[in-house]
Amino acid sequence: MQGINKAKHVHLIDALLHMERLLSSEQGACACVQQTAQYRQELEDMHGNYERLLEELSGQIRAYEALFSQVKVQYLGKKLKALKKEIPVEKPAFKVLIKNIRLTYNT
Repeated sequence: MQGINKAKHVHLIDALLHMERLLSSEQGACACVQQTAQYRQELEDMHGNYERLLEELSGQIRAYEALFSQVKVQYLGKKLKALKKEIPVEKPAFKVLIKNIRLTYNT
């Protein structure tokens, strides 16, 4: 799925506006003018909703990245370091801890 191309949207809206002006200058084209205006309005509304959702998604991504960083660095990193100091190397839990450290830091 791709995003909506703003340039294509603007060009189509512009074409619809030109069509509205052209049709409204002719007699008997009333239904076509209304249909053209309706399409233009629907496209504008949908594009507005799209822009709003993108902004909302952008905020959600920023919030997730901030929490991800906080959990990985400030919580998990500190906790793993503390456990590494506490758990003796010969204990079976130490191997699990090392595995968890590698998983956390992708090493």
